[in-house]
Amino acid sequence: MTPLKLLLTLVAILAPARLFADGGTVQLRKEAGALVITVFTSPSPLSVGPADISLLLQQRSGLDPVLDADVSMRLRTDAPDTEIPEIHARPTRQQAQNKLLYAAPVTLSESGKWHLALTIFRNGERTDTTGTIDVARAPGKALSYWSYIAFPPLIIALFVVRERLISRKAGE
Repeated sequence: MTPLKLLLTLVAILAPARLFADGGTVQLRKEAGALVITVFTSPSPLSVGPADISLLLQQRSGLDPVLDADVSMRLRTDAPDTEIPEIHARPTRQQAQNKLLYAAPVTLSESGKWHLALTIFRNGERTDTTGTIDVARAPGKALSYWSYIAFPPLIIALFVVRERLISRKAGE
């Protein structure tokens, strides 16, 4: 493998993708009424701070996506002394990059279990469902910057390996 290919491979593996995007980790999947509801969260693992919660709504019969629903979401934590014990959001398709999903950005203030309540209005029918989402502690500052800290020594090490390979080849 050439040094350039090795470098590109290592960068692709080690570069973290911290972008919020539709989808993410499946947190909940439930059948309620005539719907199948799947809840995705990003980042993965879900932790304290900004997060993206996306929903995929499907008809129970045939699993066709539902694109004409009005969705409201409530997140509640049981953690004592919480500044914001409850979050209300309205996931919409306009906020989602993938237009099959309903998405809402939220900021989670506490780690632990959060209770999720969804209310979906469609064709005059109301569908309610609940579940829980586990939220981890916020990663430490140094841990969140590990790739930036590790990148310079990695490049230096790759440069040294390259130079040794070149000098060895020139010495033959």
